[in-house]
Amino acid sequence: MAITDSAGRATEEQRPEDIPAYQSIAPSVFVPAQTDFTKPPPNLPSDTSKLRSETLAQIDEHADAIQDNIYYMLNREKTRIRQECKQREAHFPQHLKTVPGLVGGEEGSLPDNAMEMDEILFIRSSCSEPKRGGPYEVPATFTHAQCLHVEIGGRFGEPPRKSAEKMMLNLVKHGVQNLEGLANHVQSVKEAKAKELANETLSKTLGSMGVAPADRMDIS
Repeated sequence: MAITDSAGRATEEQRPEDIPAYQSIAPSVFVPAQTDFTKPPPNLPSDTSKLRSETLAQIDEHADAIQDNIYYMLNREKTRIRQECKQREAHFPQHLKTVPGLVGGEEGSLPDNAMEMDEILFIRSSCSEPKRGGPYEVPATFTHAQCLHVEIGGRFGEPPRKSAEKMMLNLVKHGVQNLEGLANHVQSVKEAKAKELANETLSKTLGSMGVAPADRMDIS
């Protein structure tokens, strides 16, 4: 139910949030610190396996916070795209608007039952991959720069819904690329940290046995 004032106008609370256009995923790496830097750091566990477990858990915890930020930023941009679409549709010529749903004889081409659908899927599975391209295809050469939704090219000359669909597809692929990149980076960081801890443990063990540093083997 809309909230209105005495004159029947929508109140400030009902107006959509003015969301700035998405520019970069970079701010997602900034997360609140979980350490109180005004106090001395806690003592590290003396048990090597516990130290390794706690260190890797801290890396995972930080990565999860970054991932949450990425999801938040992508969801916020999704909301902005929808708002922009509604605003543009309100001022777009009626005869040029994209009509949602199926049109013309398209409804008659839908399968009537599950058996027809199974037949279609079976035929589709034996067919070669369709030729790539088309108005909604995200190109293989897609880059993050293409996800910056600025007024370039002919985007603002096409129906708002069609433009929004393309932007959503770009946003999804951009998000997947960043989430996969984050996962790969976190894995490499954890592997490097595990090797570092293993080397430190080996160094301490050999040192206690009186083995000279020059005679120690690097296991990295």
